[in-house]
Amino acid sequence: MRGSQDRDPRYGGLRSAGLLLAIPGLLIVSPLVGFFLGSWLDRKFGASPWLAIVGLVLGFAAAGRETYRIYRRNLAEEEERKKRP
Repeated sequence: MRGSQDRDPRYGGLRSAGLLLAIPGLLIVSPLVGFFLGSWLDRKFGASPWLAIVGLVLGFAAAGRETYRIYRRNLAEEEERKKRP
């Protein structure tokens, strides 16, 4: 839902802050979800602790990838904002 707030320069800083403040949450939640999902699969299949470790690694990889995407999106928005008159 894009409204007039996206074009209003007063809200640009708030949008950037919101995007960048999502990063710590991603870095905490993604590995935890991967670990707990891996632990559940370990209990189900009896492969302890390997699936928990794989889930943790995949959680960190997903968090890193999403952090990079958010950072690149923020940089692109900053460049676009600088180009506007």
